[in-house]
Amino acid sequence: QVSRFHLVMARICDPGGRGLIFPLTDAEASWEGWVRAVLYLFAMLYLFLGVNIAADKFVSAIEGITSTKKRVLQRSTGRVITVSVWNGTVANLTLLALGSSAPEILLSVVEII
Repeated sequence: QVSRFHLVMARICDPGGRGLIFPLTDAEASWEGWVRAVLYLFAMLYLFLGVNIAADKFVSAIEGITSTKKRVLQRSTGRVITVSVWNGTVANLTLLALGSSAPEILLSVVEII
């Protein structure tokens, strides 16, 4: 008799185990290992492609924001000069933070799925 406090769930890789997306069907546990490996490899590549697209959009948005310039009247000379709105160091540090944390974010996303 199974206690209601000690219910055991099947692991994802065992027959009857379920994940969020995989296994696709209940019969997947009976497939050969190489077929499942190829299926999972393509799924991971597809997910990495999605993260790549999102990261490219983010980087281009950051570059667009940080490359903004404005024209300012220099009072001492009376000339109009062009200056950057954003500090280049801050922009570079933002991109560095994204680049250094991207692998951890990717692994967390894949782990959840």
